[in-house]
Amino acid sequence: MTTTAWMLNTVGLLATTIAALIMFLHLHRTSRVAASLPAACAPLLKDRRMLMITMGLMAAWFVVQYVALLFTS
Repeated sequence: MTTTAWMLNTVGLLATTIAALIMFLHLHRTSRVAASLPAACAPLLKDRRMLMITMGLMAAWFVVQYVALLFTS
């Protein structure tokens, strides 16, 4: 793999990791505000909780991939 391709892959993975972490932290930070919504919004809270778990897992996986990329290069 050429140096340019390696750099582009690294930058792309870093940008994706940062975006996933920012989205997870935003969902986590605003979860306290969302807890005070009326009972009619219960399905929204369940979906939000599932989205937060999914984003957390994605962010963790991207961090693991980025660390592995740094160790193998």
